[in-house]
Amino acid sequence: MNIIKITLFIVFIAINFSSCKENSKAHDEAISISQSYQEHSPTAHHKTALEVLAASKEWIENFNKGNAEACVAGYDTNAIMSAIPFGVKKGSNEISEFWTPFIESGATNLIYTNVSIEVVDEKTAFLSALWSMNVGSGIIFQEKWEKKNGKWVLTYDNFQVLEQFENPKDNPTNPIASHIVLEEIINASIAWTQGFNRGDAAVCGNDYAVNASMNALPFASIHNQKRIQDFWEKLIKNGAKNLTYHNPTFKATTENSAILSSLWSMNICEGKIYQEKWEKKKGKWVLTYDEFQVLKQY
Repeated sequence: MNIIKITLFIVFIAINFSSCKENSKAHDEAISISQSYQEHSPTAHHKTALEVLAASKEWIENFNKGNAEACVAGYDTNAIMSAIPFGVKKGSNEISEFWTPFIESGATNLIYTNVSIEVVDEKTAFLSALWSMNVGSGIIFQEKWEKKNGKWVLTYDNFQVLEQFENPKDNPTNPIASHIVLEEIINASIAWTQGFNRGDAAVCGNDYAVNASMNALPFASIHNQKRIQDFWEKLIKNGAKNLTYHNPTFKATTENSAILSSLWSMNICEGKIYQEKWEKKKGKWVLTYDEFQVLKQY
């Protein structure tokens, strides 16, 4: 039954794609339908996320080294920082007056966990996370990173201290383990997208777990790696290409799992990825669950 659904889905898309081309010819190209999200390359937003992760890692490293000057330099000169319950700090001077004495007092061992990055465009992204250090812990509601003059800087920072420790605590956790998880799944997603766009269905299929599930709404529900590969192979053979991710969100959930959601388009249709669940199994990142929907066909 699943194979029938897959076949119907491929045929349906192929017919609609052909119909669009014939309709265009019949009206002397009076009707023009173009692929959405073509203002950037297929994985440009993946690369933006990687750049922001690198900037965030550098900020954490500077904090843990006690380099307050570098931490302050990581903010835009007109940045706003809401440090609950300590108030709102505006501009480099006020932000420096907060971080410099705080770091000099012995605060260190800053660790980010459950990091999430939402890419707005190639020059803007939002980061959120849980955080802890030797003197307390809390939550980052939003770090707004913007690329200015070729450098990623914080233009808005909103975090809260939820707990202050009576005595300093040492935590051996890797401060940027969550960042590394995201870097790995972002690179895995880039490789998958590039494989699809060069027509390599084997690469697409091999990046799913053996018992993976894929819901391609509203057309097919598949629960087997081989059948998932067959799905992509038939779609590619029918002319699908130029898969592009737009405004993706990457979220690290554990040291061995992460979630990706995104808008997407290709040359024949567009839609939304509700969830790609990536898990690390035997040293390799694979998709264990994939749910997306076709919202518009060209």
